[in-house]
Amino acid sequence: MHDRKLYSVKTFFLISGVILLLPFATLSVYFALHTIQSSEEMVASANRNALYLYQQELSSNLEQLELLIAQSWAQDWDYKKLRFEQEAIDAHESTRKILESYKTIQSVYSCVGSMAVYSKANDLCRCVYYNNYPHDLREDIKKYVADIDFSKDSRTWYTQKISDKWFLVRILGTADAYSACLVDIDLGPAFTYEEPVLAPTYLIYFNQQMEPMNEADLLGNAHLTFHNENYYYTQRISGDNYMVVHIPLGYGKVTMSYITRYSGFRHMTFSQMFAVLLTFLMLLLIPFVYYIMIRIFFQPLSNFIHTMRESRQDNIHPRLSYDGLLVELNEFSGTFNHMMDKIEQLKIDSYEQEMAKQKAEFQYLQQQLKPHFYLNCLKMLYGIIQLKHTDKAQQMILGISEYIRYTFRNNSILVPLEQEVRQVENYVHIQQESIATKVLLSIDIPSEVKQTHVPIMCIQTFVENSFKYGVCPDRNLEIRISANIIRADQESYLDISIQDNGCGFSEEALENYTKNRDCDSGTATGIRNLRQRLEIFYQSKAGITCMNDYQGALCELIIPLHKESHTEQIQEVTDECIDH
Repeated sequence: MHDRKLYSVKTFFLISGVILLLPFATLSVYFALHTIQSSEEMVASANRNALYLYQQELSSNLEQLELLIAQSWAQDWDYKKLRFEQEAIDAHESTRKILESYKTIQSVYSCVGSMAVYSKANDLCRCVYYNNYPHDLREDIKKYVADIDFSKDSRTWYTQKISDKWFLVRILGTADAYSACLVDIDLGPAFTYEEPVLAPTYLIYFNQQMEPMNEADLLGNAHLTFHNENYYYTQRISGDNYMVVHIPLGYGKVTMSYITRYSGFRHMTFSQMFAVLLTFLMLLLIPFVYYIMIRIFFQPLSNFIHTMRESRQDNIHPRLSYDGLLVELNEFSGTFNHMMDKIEQLKIDSYEQEMAKQKAEFQYLQQQLKPHFYLNCLKMLYGIIQLKHTDKAQQMILGISEYIRYTFRNNSILVPLEQEVRQVENYVHIQQESIATKVLLSIDIPSEVKQTHVPIMCIQTFVENSFKYGVCPDRNLEIRISANIIRADQESYLDISIQDNGCGFSEEALENYTKNRDCDSGTATGIRNLRQRLEIFYQSKAGITCMNDYQGALCELIIPLHKESHTEQIQEVTDECIDH
């Protein structure tokens, strides 16, 4: 095959530019006059782009604030304690820590005028404020937060006027205790200046009733209306013509408007009409040039884009085909094909590494089986058989085989909550036969959450801890398991509680669990293993809390609702191995 001569994209653009430049050079003066007519739309587009930047800044701040508060209520124990009645000093200390975090948030997000935390059980409402707020405004904010109707106001951002100041308000938490974030409209992104070389420009916020929430003096008696079909228009305000560009904020049904003084020509002169006519005549050359550009540049480029879109759809074999004359496109095609070969190889390598990792993790979990538990089970079976309790021995063998099968399952899957609880009941039944203390198991799980999927062995880990540390010779062992659904940040979570009446956690163990430290105890290993699996499944949306209450040890597991389980990658132990 003979060598093809390749040309640069710049060469083709230069040739096209020369073809268009010479005739249009004569018309440049007339064309400049003609652009007056389109200047209004160009200015409106520029103003809308500027307004979009302010909208993105404020929207990002509101989103981040909402996420920070929601995460605090989901993960921080200081927030959860406020739902219950406490000693005055404890409640004060909890709210003090919360207010310290609010001050940090306020220093990062300058638009936050005030943040508050309210506890109905403790009749306590504490706030942090913007430094320049007067005393009367601070008192009004505190009174408003304490009187909030949580069932009505906790759904999304909304606007609220307190004293003479407008706020965007967000309420998060529960009806018994919640946080309030008040974003001051006057402290948000604002743009108002007036210099000799620049037209006066204002950034004004309007609520759902079209009331201005700032810069109200500028509008006077003028009434603005916004329509979705037209994002800008001109209107006479305070004796001058202004261009009004508007865009919805997306929070609290607020509309942002960018208002700037504007004066444009609305009628074309004869010279402008003449320039337009000549311009259209010269446009006849554009289809020819455009046809060349399509054949040489845009058509190959379109094929490239189509192929790259296929690569986004998990097609691991996309390849670019190019036989044109452009050096850049030829180099791009070769580089892209080489890159896809590398990506395909990396995917294969990554898959092989992931399979090896899963195999190693499964082997590790198998090695974590507790030999003492199984030795005790064998001794217990021996004693039952000695007593010739054949039926009981058969039942115990079935229970132990079911437990072994369950522990050999892949720990990277999710199982129905009902199945996990059934395994816990089986485990408690086995353990009851090996200890003298009577075990009372209480399970309170609503029917609507029984099919919700949870990580395997997530409850079993804490029940094992109850048997290891909660058995006391002077009383029966009581284990209570309950589950319910909680909702926060427009998402639903499953809250599982496991409680016993034992001696509770030691201070050292609680500190290890709280700070997620590594330690040598088997229980800590199981909890640490569960924390790692929760991080893989749910990232930062799930959490574990361990504490002591007046009855004994209490562990709480909060995970997002999950309706579908992961497909198991490792074959489970079957009944066949036990039957043989």
